[in-house]
Amino acid sequence: MSKAENSFVSGIKIVFTDRDFRTIFISLFIIGLSVGGFMPYLTVWATNTLHATSFQAGFLFVPMSILGLIVSFYLASLSDKWGKRKPFIIWALLIGTISRVPLAFTHSYTIALILLAIGGFNAFSFFFALLNDFIVKKEESKSQAGTITGTVRMAFSQGYIFGPMLGALIIDHGGYTLLFLLSGLLSLATLVWVLFALKEDSMPQPSAHASSKAPAGIPSVLIAVFVAALFIFAGDSGRSMYLPLYITDTLKQSVSIVGILFTVTSVFELIFMPLGGYFSDKIGVKRFFVIGIACQVLYFVLTSLHLPLSGLIALQVFYAFILSATMGVGMVYAQSLASRQIGLATTAYMTAIQTSAVVSSLAMGSLVSVIPLPSTFYILAVFAVISGVMFLLMKQKSAEEVS
Repeated sequence: MSKAENSFVSGIKIVFTDRDFRTIFISLFIIGLSVGGFMPYLTVWATNTLHATSFQAGFLFVPMSILGLIVSFYLASLSDKWGKRKPFIIWALLIGTISRVPLAFTHSYTIALILLAIGGFNAFSFFFALLNDFIVKKEESKSQAGTITGTVRMAFSQGYIFGPMLGALIIDHGGYTLLFLLSGLLSLATLVWVLFALKEDSMPQPSAHASSKAPAGIPSVLIAVFVAALFIFAGDSGRSMYLPLYITDTLKQSVSIVGILFTVTSVFELIFMPLGGYFSDKIGVKRFFVIGIACQVLYFVLTSLHLPLSGLIALQVFYAFILSATMGVGMVYAQSLASRQIGLATTAYMTAIQTSAVVSSLAMGSLVSVIPLPSTFYILAVFAVISGVMFLLMKQKSAEEVS
């Protein structure tokens, strides 16, 4: 085994042999199952059970995104000042359980809107902030931060692969009531797992993130990170919304083909997530991240060219590589821009995912009926260009500046 191969394998091995990394890995896998199990079916449930209109079904995501954005930023700032993540993770998982279980029994659109808004505050960004804390704390893992982060991010992808399959099976046999109950149960299971498996003595000490070292407020660079990431994930949301229509309406393929193409991306994510992290360790986080954004531009341009099905399949494999840069390495880069406010940096990047659907809906929704559907992907290419330019202009602080 070559030195490079050994470095890559050892980075993955650390995740599964170190108790703290393994705990986060398992937690994110269960969360992926929970979220992936009900989120793809949310609009279908709203229209069938709550008798919501198409607009109302889509609007369910808006309060969830806005409230999650505001609350997550505030609590992330507190976690940086306190130097602890575990209490915030526990509360987020508890809120997730409380918000999902009542959905199993409600037939009121208003109550569903409120419950989903409350559930907008999630533990996802706090887990990755904690992951960064552990990487910084453990000397042997610092040089393999990208590989470790990519491998842990893969856990959520694994859960999200099996979640929709599990959700479809549950709906067929137990309906939406059982689906939301199981989602809440998985959230509760994660909470119990964190309580017992994540030991307080393994947590970073408060001195590492003391309030005297954590600047007050949200620095301008993190506002820029949020805006730039918003353009990245607006592209990803636009792909999720309109690629299925492209496949069924333009290419005249069946809905099952849509599932196959999205599964292809998810499966190859499992390969590219740790690989992308490894290569970012070798060539630099910022360089690899910007390459990933450039590839996203290329992906959207090629998708707009009325490609046959075989071409689209190849592009979905290509998109798995892109996700390794935007979903995995991009978060590491965001953290490097504000290393004394890891919680805020992680939240700024990850909450962009929650609000991105609103941006892509506004940008593309009205144009779909005016211009050919494949041409709308040029808009997403422009989003990626804007994001790439913004991130190129951001500067990482040196170790001397941070200290």
